[in-house]
Amino acid sequence: MRPGPVPRLVGDDGFEHVLDSRYGFEREVERVLKQTFLLDCLTRTEGIYDVPLHERAAVEDGLDLDFAALYDADPTDRLARYLDVPFDAVSAYVPQWKLTAHVTPDADSVETLPFLVDDLAVVRTPADREPTRNRSQLAAIEEFTRTRAAGGVATRSRAGRARDEETWSPPVIEPESADSIEQAWVGPGAPVGASKALPQAFRNRLDRGEKEGDVEIVVVCNDDEMLDEHETARGVYGSREELPFEVTFYEDLTTDRLAIVLESEVDYFHYIGHIEREGFRCSDGMLDVRELDAVAMDTFFLNACTSYEQGMALIEKGAVGGIVTLDEVINSGAIRVGKAMSRLLNRGFPLRAGLNIAAERSIVGNQYIVIGDGNMDIAHAESLIPNLLEVNQTDEDTYDVFYRSYYAGRLGVGTMTRPNFEGNDEHYLIGSPVADFTVDKQSLRDFLSLEVIPLQIGHDFAWSDEFSF
Repeated sequence: MRPGPVPRLVGDDGFEHVLDSRYGFEREVERVLKQTFLLDCLTRTEGIYDVPLHERAAVEDGLDLDFAALYDADPTDRLARYLDVPFDAVSAYVPQWKLTAHVTPDADSVETLPFLVDDLAVVRTPADREPTRNRSQLAAIEEFTRTRAAGGVATRSRAGRARDEETWSPPVIEPESADSIEQAWVGPGAPVGASKALPQAFRNRLDRGEKEGDVEIVVVCNDDEMLDEHETARGVYGSREELPFEVTFYEDLTTDRLAIVLESEVDYFHYIGHIEREGFRCSDGMLDVRELDAVAMDTFFLNACTSYEQGMALIEKGAVGGIVTLDEVINSGAIRVGKAMSRLLNRGFPLRAGLNIAAERSIVGNQYIVIGDGNMDIAHAESLIPNLLEVNQTDEDTYDVFYRSYYAGRLGVGTMTRPNFEGNDEHYLIGSPVADFTVDKQSLRDFLSLEVIPLQIGHDFAWSDEFSF
């Protein structure tokens, strides 16, 4: 990289591509990234990945490209040929991108950039850099919460608390919408509809190294009224016999015993109960994470009202990633989100992707965000690639289905998968927007018997082991 009057890509042989187009610099960089990446995915099928890739079959006849020659070409020549192709000729086949990161142009944000680049994230500079308490997306939820609470509906906050006087919710940012599967925010404030990426979390992940042995999960329920979610977690975590899970359940822990759990080398911590300004409410008082020397857990889910500050403290003390709430949540809504997250994490979905799905299960879903490293997961999918099937019945024996695949673990942008429907021998890129199939009832039944996955049936959400034909 070097300074210059016009942003552009240049090659030693005179190649030049100006990045300051009519779309603007950031959007042009995004278009170049996505187009180059897609065409590289098509070209690599000429090498050791000699598989029938659907995206190549769909666009090859309309492109004046010799993929065999491109495979052996000089990188500059290859890039020049890629960018001769009009973006509109391939845009419909670009996979839904994994991550869009909204990064405030501050010195504090720089440390996060290498980790975003490692994810091949689309990086944008937010238009509004200042946190605000004008939470348009949360206003309706807050009013709903207040109304329900006034009517006697339980929330995950201290009974009788003067909410308007004691609210300690963080300032909230609403990043610009993006068409990626996941979004992240880097900067001050707590984002709505995106995760909050923290450099400390990435440093903590690097310090962990590779862990061997069983996956250790701890579920703590510190309120008897919330045992429904606790029992769901008991039936879900560790229910897959092929995975080496060691799951421990606790109820009504004291401050000293909860501190021991937080300081232990736990892979995943699921907390069900109350969190106040002073910390976690325990049977004998309050435990404030900020007073601990360090925590050794990796991933957490704090399913309690306004758990943001305690979650941020967990990251600061050594955790890698987790899910927290920005404000009060109705208990019934929290249970729905908690149940969905338990199953999604158990089936291989990482934090960010899992919460995107689980949040749609409740009106309070937008109160939940991921903080830290949203790539964290606790298991792998049975097919290695987490997926959700969108199902629409067209007649008595025919279904239109869309195979929605998700990135997880080391399966980054560019990973290929072959949806195991009868008669399909083509591979698709993860996030493919064209993985549509028309199948009969038996073929769909056979597919759903392979593993338990989430389903979107019209406006309804279900799991494949609960779906009846």
